[in-house]
Amino acid sequence: MSKVIHVAAAAIFNESGELLLALRHQKQHQGGLWEFPGGKVEAGETVRDALARELQEELGIEIDPLATTPLIQVPYHYPDKSVLLDVYRVNRFSGEAYGREGQPLKWIQLSELTDYHFPAANQPIVNALLLPATIAITPALAPQEYSDFIDTALLKGAGAVMLRAKHLSDAEQLSLYTALSAAYEGLLLIWNTSIEAANTVASVHLSSDRLMQLDNRADFKGRWLSASCHSSEQIKQAERLGLDYITLSPVQQTASHPDASPLGWDEFRRLVSETRLPVYALGGVSVDDLEKTIEAGGQGIAAISGFRC
Repeated sequence: MSKVIHVAAAAIFNESGELLLALRHQKQHQGGLWEFPGGKVEAGETVRDALARELQEELGIEIDPLATTPLIQVPYHYPDKSVLLDVYRVNRFSGEAYGREGQPLKWIQLSELTDYHFPAANQPIVNALLLPATIAITPALAPQEYSDFIDTALLKGAGAVMLRAKHLSDAEQLSLYTALSAAYEGLLLIWNTSIEAANTVASVHLSSDRLMQLDNRADFKGRWLSASCHSSEQIKQAERLGLDYITLSPVQQTASHPDASPLGWDEFRRLVSETRLPVYALGGVSVDDLEKTIEAGGQGIAAISGFRC
């Protein structure tokens, strides 16, 4: 295998909430595609130091270290080279960004991100930017109680909701999912079910058993396909199938699964570092663990009890 090229990159946002993209020169590797600004980490440099240097050299800006946080780490192997992208979110900087190396720049709305074409290694970055930091997972409830749970979860900071209602039939779940989607327009509502049961919905989450039984995702017509993972083997299966993100559990001891051995934060960090997928910490975590999760390389947290009344 060729030597891995370590790259520091940034998703840079201005005061208006717009995201900065740069266009790669046609003569470059993956030329003619849009990218997130950055460059190689030199020997002896920390990733943050490399990021600050590259953005000053490329764009003429000085990033604020207090407003610069980890977004995602992406190991990716092209046929001709391997890269490790260390990506940070930059929410504040000084100076006016311009292409110091002649590269075209463009500020866009986050909602426009999917209209642009990126190198394959950048797709997980796109997903990480579009996904929320928190997912509330529903407990088993009576159908009429789910709206109250979602209302409470949103007040407690949930950015998305996963409908997990395995005590109901597939038909009852679909009816409930359809009604909740209409009631909470604009909310990322994820259905924890099978592809066969939910091929027409926008977002499906698979159990680890269903993940390991899946041959490919070609039959799925929605936008987001994710899965529950508990091991390196399952994470590799999710990558092979081209899933968009995963949950990884249990990170800590949980009352719902007292016999399950927790991964712990060190093992969570290790497993996250080996995958290019956005990863949500699940199991014994809450919004209070969000900063720790992000520092460990995770996308965010997913939880049940932390979003209940």
